[in-house]
Amino acid sequence: MRTVKVDTPGGQTWGVRVVWQPRWSALVRRFGAWRRKRKGETSSGNDLSGCGDLGGCGSGDGDLAAIMFGIVLFLVGVLLFWFVLLPLLLLAVDIIVVALLLLIAIPARVLFRRPWTVEAAYDDGQTEQIFSTDVVGWRRALETRDDIAAKLQQGFPVPIVGTLRSRLSGPPVES
Repeated sequence: MRTVKVDTPGGQTWGVRVVWQPRWSALVRRFGAWRRKRKGETSSGNDLSGCGDLGGCGSGDGDLAAIMFGIVLFLVGVLLFWFVLLPLLLLAVDIIVVALLLLIAIPARVLFRRPWTVEAAYDDGQTEQIFSTDVVGWRRALETRDDIAAKLQQGFPVPIVGTLRSRLSGPPVES
């Protein structure tokens, strides 16, 4: 979401934004790649070392060149698949999953009236102050963000701005 940067009369720069933080961090964590367990292959008992009935045991240089060309072609195909096609396929799957999750999550959030978090943050390199409040409704959250930004710009102290809670101290600050 867009962060509104505000300079207070005291010279502090605050960032006020609407944050959509998931309630369950376990749902957001990306799990590692799923890997299939490799099963040991057993030999089928077929011995292909004989010459066979269809072509004999060729011993010419043409056969060796064809075999080498086949091996090189196979290796190029494997490398192309591994380094180009597979990453593109995984990227496409990731994009589809994210799009589906957004298509499900945004209407669910609106229908179940989950609150949006409006956050005012200040960081001067030595100390970080973060104040937040929960607001139901997207438009109301944007209005609250703009209201907090306007009050900070006018010089109101942060705890007076609204029912903001400090993330560092925990309990709500009375307004």
